[in-house]
Amino acid sequence: MKRYFTAVLFALFSQVALFSQVTVAEPLKWQTNFADHDAVIFASSTGVDSLKDVIAAVPKSVWIRSVQVSTLAQFDGLQHELHTYLQRHYPQELADALASAGNMHNPKVVALREGFKEAVLASDFVKQMNADFRGRCESITSVDIEKFFITTQSLSPQFEAMLWLKTEQCH
Repeated sequence: MKRYFTAVLFALFSQVALFSQVTVAEPLKWQTNFADHDAVIFASSTGVDSLKDVIAAVPKSVWIRSVQVSTLAQFDGLQHELHTYLQRHYPQELADALASAGNMHNPKVVALREGFKEAVLASDFVKQMNADFRGRCESITSVDIEKFFITTQSLSPQFEAMLWLKTEQCH
């Protein structure tokens, strides 16, 4: 019970830290939070420039349970990949979401959530992270999201969400 309570508190703190420490205008950096034998890497305005370096700095005896990212607008390549994937695999849902208000509670946007998660997992961004995790015998296998919405004020749609890229350990 104590371990579960600690994990819940850690997750809640991480969510608050994630939103409060990063703004889109700042260069993205990475930090690690440790709890017991687990760790979470999160995007921040302070910390290490290289995600690969942060992953490598965590002792192999500590399981990196997730990587948390909330500033997707900073990843132009990822934005393009997400859009392309959704156009190819979820064309109607994407068109419906883009034609309606892009807020997170809109049913047309909600209908795109699962496709968005698939697109994130299929992205080069996650593939590169998995390459970095390979030496630790860990890999990103699932995505949880919150606050998923789409903005259309630029030439191409911008997808925003709080991402939890969850890992599993090799057995």
